[in-house]
Amino acid sequence: MAEFEESDVTPEAADDGVGGGERGIRRRRRVLVAVMAAAVALAGGGVAASTMIKSPAQAAAESEPPAPDVLTAAVEKRVLTDSVVVRGQVSAGQSVDVAPAGGGGAAGAKPVVTRLPAKAGDQVRAGQSVLEVAGRPVFPLRGDLPVYRDLKPGATGQDVKQLQQALKELGFDSGGDAEGTFGAGTKEAVKAFYAARGYDPLPAAPDGDAQVTAAQDAVTGGERALADARDALRLARKRHDDAVAADRQQSRQQAQQSAAPATGAATGAATGGAAPAPVGESPVDAARTAVDTARKQVTRATEDLAKLRKKVTDAKASTGPMVPAAELLFLSGFPARVDSVAGRIGGEVSGKVLTVSAGALVVKGGLTITDKGLVRPGQVVEILSEVTGVKAAGTVGAVADTPEDGQPAAAAPGAGAGGGQNPAPVQGGAASGYAMVVQPDAPLDPRLAGQDVRLTVQAASSAGPVLVVPLSAVSATADGRTVVTVYENGQRRRVEVTPGTVGGGSAEVRPLTGGTLKPGDRVIVGVKDATGAGAR
Repeated sequence: MAEFEESDVTPEAADDGVGGGERGIRRRRRVLVAVMAAAVALAGGGVAASTMIKSPAQAAAESEPPAPDVLTAAVEKRVLTDSVVVRGQVSAGQSVDVAPAGGGGAAGAKPVVTRLPAKAGDQVRAGQSVLEVAGRPVFPLRGDLPVYRDLKPGATGQDVKQLQQALKELGFDSGGDAEGTFGAGTKEAVKAFYAARGYDPLPAAPDGDAQVTAAQDAVTGGERALADARDALRLARKRHDDAVAADRQQSRQQAQQSAAPATGAATGAATGGAAPAPVGESPVDAARTAVDTARKQVTRATEDLAKLRKKVTDAKASTGPMVPAAELLFLSGFPARVDSVAGRIGGEVSGKVLTVSAGALVVKGGLTITDKGLVRPGQVVEILSEVTGVKAAGTVGAVADTPEDGQPAAAAPGAGAGGGQNPAPVQGGAASGYAMVVQPDAPLDPRLAGQDVRLTVQAASSAGPVLVVPLSAVSATADGRTVVTVYENGQRRRVEVTPGTVGGGSAEVRPLTGGTLKPGDRVIVGVKDATGAGAR
């Protein structure tokens, strides 16, 4: 600081009386204040400069990261629980495409859709027509065996038995026909069924009545031929009897002549009166031959008549009402549902016209290998349709032991599990990985048929207590091993493990070497900056 000197005050100022002295004192004070302010300013600037200027060593030291803080979590042994969320497809036990081939009653009629009484989503009852092609109906009936042929009078087989049972359920009994035989009783049942639906059944043969009439006429001719043969036999037998009687009479006469007096005999001998021996066949033998011939004619006429009568029976059996394959649809259960309608009235049938499904609605989904470990039959499932908002409850009915062909089964730890994690999607609602079937607790809303829905398996859990660590504790080494790192007394120890089920942000681990990992061990889940900025 500069020093204040008395010489700075001139003698003139000192001699300037009282007023001049006061002015000098004030002047000196102002100078002193200014000098002190400048000194303070210079000192503050030096301090500021000293804080901004750092040595290279100091700068390098401050740029180093702070000491890390290891984050650990305890190994637990518990039941691993979670909610597994997957996609599923609602479907029925049976789905059938209705594509009538050769439909139409009249010969040469075009297979044009003439009536579509049901639309997509409608329920269908047994015996209710779902389609009409060229004026001919298509009837769904109960049965497991698919239609593969026309069912005509005289046919036999399991499909005929199935038809008889289906008609009986609707109140049309096949009478005394044997099971599996399309006889007269089944024909009457078919006639009554079609009539109750407002249709006439198609005849098995267009000229069937004419065939029966011709066969019956032939039987009449055969009956007449048999009657004529029998008359001829009776006549031949009468002639035979007459011939036998005449022969006997002649024999008596000859015997009487043999007993006459000797003279007479001698006379006769002398005169040559003995009768000459007959030449050729006797009248009795001829009559017997005629009887045999007539008997053969009767036998042949009887056989011919039997054949003609069988033809009548066959003609009657093979004619009458039939059930064409194009007019029949066997379904496993009712009520059935119309899933989709591809045809239109007036359109020609060139493929499927509609799709009908039957049986109870179930939901089929797919599980990854990690989800499979959490899901077991009997667990509760929530079924949700995001399209309609419909919710339903169900249970896991079955889980496949092996993945479906061509479908992924493996997933990274955590994929597909619930607890806020993204589920592995099932593309298009089709099951992937391990197939899972969900049985609804109550019949599902028919509107859900064919829909893609969300399945939440509630309270899914591992089969029992397992070693559990946070997912972030599981890592992979460069050589492909899966490990967790145990942190103990400031030392790190890697333990190779096999990952298991995943849920709720945790994973099951099974150490490859026993005793190397136990409940209570601390495993590293991350490293945190000393500043608390977050895990690295």
